[in-house]
Amino acid sequence: MSRRWILLFGLLAALPAQGGEAAPGWALGPEPQTFSLDNGLSVILQRDEAAPITVVQLLVRCGDRDDPPGQSGLAYLTARLCLEITDASKLRMLMDMGSSLSLDVGGGHSLFTVRSLSRGLEPTLAVLSAMLREPLFSDLRVDGVKEWMRLVRDAESDDPFTFMRQAAAAALYSIPAYGAARLGEAGSLERISRKTIQSFFRARYVAGNMVAVVISDLPAQEIQPLLARHLGRLPPGAGPTTRQATPRPPEAGQPPRLVERRTAQALVSFSMLLPELTTDSFVLASLLETWLGKGIGSRLWPLRSRGGLAYGLGAEVRPNREAMLLSVFLKTEAGRAAGAQVELARLLEAAGREGVGAAELAAAKAFAKAVFLRENETREPRGASMAFLEGNGLSWRLVGEFTRRLERVTLEEFNAFLKAALAPERWFSLRIGPGQ
Repeated sequence: MSRRWILLFGLLAALPAQGGEAAPGWALGPEPQTFSLDNGLSVILQRDEAAPITVVQLLVRCGDRDDPPGQSGLAYLTARLCLEITDASKLRMLMDMGSSLSLDVGGGHSLFTVRSLSRGLEPTLAVLSAMLREPLFSDLRVDGVKEWMRLVRDAESDDPFTFMRQAAAAALYSIPAYGAARLGEAGSLERISRKTIQSFFRARYVAGNMVAVVISDLPAQEIQPLLARHLGRLPPGAGPTTRQATPRPPEAGQPPRLVERRTAQALVSFSMLLPELTTDSFVLASLLETWLGKGIGSRLWPLRSRGGLAYGLGAEVRPNREAMLLSVFLKTEAGRAAGAQVELARLLEAAGREGVGAAELAAAKAFAKAVFLRENETREPRGASMAFLEGNGLSWRLVGEFTRRLERVTLEEFNAFLKAALAPERWFSLRIGPGQ
């Protein structure tokens, strides 16, 4: 084990225990409770008395994976229209109370997040409920959001990291999903009518197709009546069957893809499909992400110190339901892109062939644990993690049990997982920058 791994492991091992993560059960604050409203809405409620703030995250099991053929962008367009506040007085009221709303649309979800001072929770919930029960799908608003989506899509096409994610998703799944065309593609928005949006909304924005995560300093006996009074008014019903984005591994011998850009830097990446999303695969993929590309002890780090070959590098896992997606990337000078691509390929091939030893795995576990606890420490990311897992067929409990499950991963199990994941025949290779 290298000296930097020894130092890192020692520092992380000295971290104070958080919430008794070594013991069975929940490890991030008080254990949440669950219940259902009369309309079928599932609720996960956690008490957090650190501040008089409430976060409500309402997940609709509907994302860009559900876009009909030829109508990419429909899920995002529908969700964005639901976020529109048509009454200016209500908007001013939310601003005066310090409340805010935001939206995230993924492959299989649309997540509406409300942040509010707890004393202003009830009027904020009333606004959210009204927005999701009776959104205004006027032609004027539809056209306005479509134009905004086009502008954002054009801006994102210039960001190499966003383009990398889009290109990998487009290449490795059978339908446009998981970010490949979340904001639409050429001609798709024009084919979406107001009636199409209304039909899409009515079928999916029903209580049985949603899950709410609420984290608040207020006691349950105060929160539950508020949720019943407002979110309980959402229409009952179950959503339709979700479309499947079948994994599509790259063809044998497929050459690296080059996307030419007139830039002084180049982005080099290798993306590969991982197994379908399960509790075990989620934990293993998180550990692989850390071991490969997080921190100074990661396997990618030598590329940064090897003659300055890379000045930005990392690994990220997108936990898509049918098959998770791992991308390993580096950013380098345009003139060194070809060499950097070769070096990154060599490193990945060696990592897959050699695997990991016991000491290195222990250090990676310690770092992965610290990263996960830090990323889920505050209300909003913790709630989003619980909502995502529950909405995608796993259990919200995995957020609180992650560190315990991480410790259970054996050396043999992790080596088998990483060797299968990093097999060269699974790679989709991409370079964005000036042509050579």
